[in-house]
Amino acid sequence: MKREKEERRSYTGLIALALFLAVVIGIGSLVVKGINKVNYYKNYNEAFKPGDDTQIEFTVKRGETYTSFAERLMVEGIIEDKDIFIMKTKLLGIGPKYQAGDFVLSPSMTMEEIMAQLQDAHRETVRFTIPEGYTIVQTAEKLEADGLISSAESFYEALEEYNSDFHWFLLDLEEQYADPQDKISAMANKYEGFLFPDTYEIYVGSGPKIIIGKFFDRFEQVFDDEMKDAMEERGLTVQQVVTIASLIERECRSDEERPKVASVIYNRLDIDMELQIDAAIQYILGDPKVGLTNKDLEIESPYNVYKNKGLPPGPIASPGLASLKAAVFPEDTDYLYYVLKSQSSTTHNFAVTYKEFLKYKEQYKSTP
Repeated sequence: MKREKEERRSYTGLIALALFLAVVIGIGSLVVKGINKVNYYKNYNEAFKPGDDTQIEFTVKRGETYTSFAERLMVEGIIEDKDIFIMKTKLLGIGPKYQAGDFVLSPSMTMEEIMAQLQDAHRETVRFTIPEGYTIVQTAEKLEADGLISSAESFYEALEEYNSDFHWFLLDLEEQYADPQDKISAMANKYEGFLFPDTYEIYVGSGPKIIIGKFFDRFEQVFDDEMKDAMEERGLTVQQVVTIASLIERECRSDEERPKVASVIYNRLDIDMELQIDAAIQYILGDPKVGLTNKDLEIESPYNVYKNKGLPPGPIASPGLASLKAAVFPEDTDYLYYVLKSQSSTTHNFAVTYKEFLKYKEQYKSTP
């Protein structure tokens, strides 16, 4: 009996030892695999496309995490796998070293070259200003004149190729018409009105895509939640709001009057009355005229709001903040008309009736 117990105890011990060794071997295998995996991520340094020297402009926004811009690096075709970038960044502990700024990257760069570039944003900068009421064409031509882009055409091409997925207000823009002068395609023209006019600072050598991104980032910053809520309460799209704001921008020089001009637009839309806004005709013509003729008002164009009811198919310029606010927070009036107080004035007389309008129009004609 005693011998049987000893044999049983010995057998149990062998089983326990075997299990222990199996666990040790298993853990060892997992550790080895884990070490190998860590080493793989840490040592990974291949270029996505070694033979592709395409230069891609890339912006890291202030406060943006590397897990966020890793997604964009992959979407832009600079890296193949965002997870490898994220894991390698963690293992090397360089996440806090990445800097906000504009960079020029390439899929031919190795992972470590990309990471090194993203840690060095200290470069010479240049400032430029885009005035309120500029069109895409005017903006591109000014950027070219200022030496910030190689040509206006390169700017139009960058607009056509721009990835709009990272800006909520660009997702539902409708592509309808090229600009009336046929300088830019319908694909690029759908962004009319969203190149927010302001003063910007960019790194020397930044290309069109980075500049366009700056415009859109600023628009997103300016068009806040309060304005979005007001827009939604009116049942409008952001494209419609910017269209209205662009009409206000090109019609009005006084910030105080912008909400009144907005009220005229809404009042006319409410009663299905033609907007008859001269600024839309000037947009069709391209080169502004001092005075419009009856022939100008008969031009066949979807932007001719003398012949077509409702809003034009899209914005006619980039409105500033005051015009955007007026478009979502119009004054509550019964006005249907407005006319400059004099030919040298920057302010208007507003009228409810056509009779009043005619009176103010005669007043305008009789003054210098």
